[in-house]
Amino acid sequence: MPAPGLNISQYSEVINKTVREAVRLLNKTREGPVTAPNAPAAPEWLLHILLCAYAVVLALALLLAAHYMYYARRATSPAPPVSRAAPPRDRLTIIVPVKDESTSTVVESVKRLAALECQNSEILIVSDDPPGRFEEVKRAVDALGLNNVRVLRRPNPTGYKGTALNWAVERASGQVLLFLDVDDVPPPDLCARARSVGESEIVFLGWDGHASVKTPLARLLLFLYKYLLYHVAIVGRHGAGHPILALGSGIAVRREFFKRLGGFCDCTADDYDISIKAYLHGGRVTYLPGAPVRVGVPAGYYAFKRQYARWTYNSIYLLVKYAGSILRHLRVLPAYRFSILMNVATHPLMVITVTASVVISLVLGYLGVLLPPLYVLILQLALFVATLVHILRVYSIARRDGVRLPSVLLSFAKSGALLLTLSPYLVFYIVLGLLGKRIEWRVTPKGAAALGGGVWGPYEIGFVAVLAATLAAALCTWNFTLAVSAAMPLVAAIYTLAFFASRRNPRLA
Repeated sequence: MPAPGLNISQYSEVINKTVREAVRLLNKTREGPVTAPNAPAAPEWLLHILLCAYAVVLALALLLAAHYMYYARRATSPAPPVSRAAPPRDRLTIIVPVKDESTSTVVESVKRLAALECQNSEILIVSDDPPGRFEEVKRAVDALGLNNVRVLRRPNPTGYKGTALNWAVERASGQVLLFLDVDDVPPPDLCARARSVGESEIVFLGWDGHASVKTPLARLLLFLYKYLLYHVAIVGRHGAGHPILALGSGIAVRREFFKRLGGFCDCTADDYDISIKAYLHGGRVTYLPGAPVRVGVPAGYYAFKRQYARWTYNSIYLLVKYAGSILRHLRVLPAYRFSILMNVATHPLMVITVTASVVISLVLGYLGVLLPPLYVLILQLALFVATLVHILRVYSIARRDGVRLPSVLLSFAKSGALLLTLSPYLVFYIVLGLLGKRIEWRVTPKGAAALGGGVWGPYEIGFVAVLAATLAAALCTWNFTLAVSAAMPLVAAIYTLAFFASRRNPRLA
C-alpha cells in the first residue's frame, strides 16, 4: 500500500519528474558530456581526444563481441564425427616433447597413448631435460616393455619447443606426424583421424580442457575451454566454413608438407605460425569433428598468468610477422583474411580495450564526467546488448550439459574480473611483441605443481595500491566520479586475487 501522506497522483508526479530529468540529461549529451558542477577545468581539446579514444575502444570491444556472437550462432549443436578413408600403409609417429616434467607424468602419457588402437605407429618422446633426469625418465618408460616407444634427448637443447619438435621429426619413421603435449588426454579415435590428413593439409583435432586438480581457477578455465574455445572458436568457425588455426597440440601433418613449410618456427608461437604458413603455401588447416583432445588447464593463478602472457605476446608477434602477407598474398576471400587476422588478434584486442577503458574511465572520472556524449552512450548500449546476446548464446550451448544461467553469468563475470586484473600486466608483453623482443619459454606446471608461485606478486600489489590510492585521493577531494571510476576495478581486482588465491583442499579430478 502507498505510504501515509503519499497518494497515487504524487507517485505519478515523481515518476514524470524523473523521466523529464532523464530526457533533459540525454538531450544535453547531444551537445557534449555532462559534468559535475565542481569538475576541474580541462581544455576542451583534451576532453574531445579522450572521448574519441573511448569511442574507438568501445568500437573495438563491440567488434570483438560481434566476432564471438557470429561463431556462437554456428556452434549450437554437437559436431558429428567425420570419417575419412586413411591408407593403412601410412606409418604414424606421435611426437611428445617433455621438459621439466615429472617421471610419473611422462609414464602416464605413454600409457594413455599405448592403450589406443593404433597399429603401425610409434611414440617418440623428445626430451630437453638434463642427462640425469632424462635417464630416469627413459628407464621408467623402458620398464613398460613397449616396443614402439622411443625416448630421445637432444644433445644440444637450445631454442624453443618448435626446434625440439623439428629435431624429433628428423628421427621419426612415420609418413604422418602427430604432435601432442605430455598431459593431453587423447580421444579413442586419435590415430584414425590423424592418418586421414591430406597431402597439403594440417589436421587439428580440437581442444577441450581437463584438470587433475580442481581449484577455483581450474573450474573457471574448464568452462572457458569448453564453451568459448571448443564450441565457439573451433566448432563455430568450422560451422561457418571459415579458416581455422591449429593450437599447440592435437596437430597432424604429413612429413612432405611439414618439410615444405619449413617445420615449426624457433619461436613461442609455433602452432599459429605453422598454420599461417600452411595457408600461405596453398594448403589449409582442417578441423575434424569428433571427440577433442583434452588438454590440461593451469590450476594456479601464477601458472595461468605466465601462459596468458605468452599467448598475448604470440599474437602480436604473429601480427607483426604475417599481417602484410595475409592481406597481400593469401588467396582466399577477403572475409577469410579478416577472420584469420581477428583470430590472431583476439587476445591483444581484449587486453588493449580493457586496459584503455580503465585508464580513460579514471581520467574522465577525475574530470568529473557524469555522462559521456550521446555517441559514446550509444556505443556503450550497443556493447552491453551484444555482450548479453553472446552470453545467452553460450548459455544455449552450456544448458545441454545441465549448466544453469546463473552459473554462466557468474563464469563470465569471473573471467571479466580476471582479464581486468591481468590486462595492464599483459600490455607489457604486447609492447615486447611489437618490438620483436624474444621472451623466455617457460613450461606451464602440471597438476599440483601449478599451485606454486602465489598470487600477490609485485604487479598485483602495485595494481591494487594504485587503485586504492586513487580512490582515497578522490574521497579526500570529494571527487565522487573519480571515486566510482577507481572503486569498480579495485573491487574486481581484490575479488579476483582473493578468489583465485583460495587453494584450500583442492579436489583431485
